[in-house]
Parts: sequence; C-alpha cells; structure tokens
Amino acid sequence: MYIKNNTFMFSWLKKHFIPHPGNDHRPHILHSQSVRRLAVLIIIVELIAFLLPTLSHINTSGGMAAVLPAVLSMLTNEERKGQNLPGLSVSPILNQAAEMKALDMASKGYFAHTSPEGKTPWYWLEKAGYQYQYAGENLAINFTDSKDVVLAWLGSPTHRANIVKEKYTEIGTGIATGMYEGRETIFVAQVYANPLLKKDVSKSVTPKQENIVEPVSEEPESVLGAEVAVNAGSTENASSELAKPSFWQKLLASPRHSTNLIFYFVFAVVCLALLLYIFIKARNHHWDLITNGLIALAIIGAVFCVNYYLSHRSMLITESLDYASPN
Repeated sequence: MYIKNNTFMFSWLKKHFIPHPGNDHRPHILHSQSVRRLAVLIIIVELIAFLLPTLSHINTSGGMAAVLPAVLSMLTNEERKGQNLPGLSVSPILNQAAEMKALDMASKGYFAHTSPEGKTPWYWLEKAGYQYQYAGENLAINFTDSKDVVLAWLGSPTHRANIVKEKYTEIGTGIATGMYEGRETIFVAQVYANPLLKKDVSKSVTPKQENIVEPVSEEPESVLGAEVAVNAGSTENASSELAKPSFWQKLLASPRHSTNLIFYFVFAVVCLALLLYIFIKARNHHWDLITNGLIALAIIGAVFCVNYYLSHRSMLITESLDYASPN
C-alpha cells in the first residue's frame, strides 16, 4: 500500500509539474482551467481567513478579541528572546491595570496615555494595587492583526525600548471594544513593569510627571508608548508564567499573516511549476502556459497588496510621548 501510494503521488506530481510526452509537455497546473480553480480557491481563502475576520464584528465581539492578550504577550516575549533577554512573566494585576486603561479609552473614545481628566498611565497601576520600580505602557488602535500591532511598536524606537528594556520583568495586556472617531474598534494597552521590592518601601516617593515629547518619524497613529520610572508604595504582586495560546488562537489573532502564509505557499508552488517548465522544456514553449502562470502570480500579488492596505488604512503618523519621573 505504501509503495502504491508513493507511485500515485509521483505520477500526480509528474503530470502536474513536469513537462513530458505523457502530458503533451503541458503541465496541468499551468492549464487555464487549473488557474481558474486556483483563483476561486484564493477568493474563498481570502474571504474566510481574512475579509470576514477583518471587516466584520468577529474581531470586536469575540474571535480575535478573546485571544489577543495572550498572543500579544507571546509576540512581545518572542522579540525579547530574540534579543537574548529573559521573557516577561504575565502579571494578573498588570493585566487588570491594562484592561482598566483600555476600558477607559474605549468608554470615552480617546486614544492617549493621559485621559481627558488628566489620569496618567501609572494611575491605573496604582488603582489595581501594583507597586513598581519602573513601568512603561504601549497603546494600539485601529488594527486587524495582532502581529501588525507588535510590528508597529517595534518600528518605533520609543515603543521598542519599552518591549526590550532589561529592567522590566512582568507584563500585562488589556483590550476593550469601543468607538473611536465614529468607528468601532479594539483598544489595546500593554504594560511593562518591575515590581517594587519590600525592602524598598521606605524609599518610595510620589510620582511626578516630567513631560518628554519626542516626534518619531514614520510611526502609526495607532500606537503610542509611554514610560515612567518611579518608586511607588508597597503591596504584594502576584505574577504568573506566560500562557501560551494554541495554534488556532494564533492563526485567528493574526488573520493577515495567517492568510499570507497560505498564499506564500501557493505563490511558491506556481513559481516552481513555471521554473520547471521553462528549464525542462528549453525550446518550443507553450506561451499560453507561461501566461497562465504569470496571471496566477499577479492575482496572488494583488491579494497581498489589498490585505496590506486593509490592515493599515487607518494608521497615520503622529508623535510618541515618553513619561519619566525623577527619583
């Protein structure tokens, strides 16, 4: 049975990819009918895996929203480990503080580190009962893909500094759904911190804001970063290990990147078929087959461009704010 299956697979691959007398030197994968079927497959995958999650309320009412915090924490730690830094432990208290900040932005329709009432990023840490030596905050809005959020943060020097800062040991992520400039979207707040040691309680001071405003070029409006370095009061802080999302959760939380993986594979298959046809049949090419292959590649390339546009259409250039407090 094993040999029979292998023989069938080789015969199928030869018929579809290798020009030879058995297929009249016309690999089936480059036939017009195959390209039409491929186009239909691309449309179905695009609709199910990208367009529906991106343009519907799947993102905000469930689906990605239900798994996004774990995925964002995982991606943040992946970047840290890539820089030979220890991963951040997920703190339930930091999660609570980040969620309160996200809920506040969503309920009041603003996107900033300081609320309209003047509540600073560390206000939510103190309200959650988290005592810290150092803390930082990154924000995001108007996105459809969790990997795009982290990539946007990493593309900004100030936000990247929060992610890879050695002094941070814990992380918390919160999300909330609300209206921003007439559009329903997900608000994301990610907080990084180093908890205050008990022996430092006597040295605690009240944080004061020192405004440091640095314009950052080519940074999306949909991400903001902030940092505070202070000694706050003392309570216990419980932290937990990073909960790893499942394979399907990671796919759901990054619809553009997940869809692109499928299309990368299809693109590579069509390229392989074209190259085999061109090099194996060096003379007397059937130009309709080459044209069919190029059409398939053009369709996939167009889908890549459309997906990128839909995922980034609401991101604009803005300034980043850093917050620091003298000891």
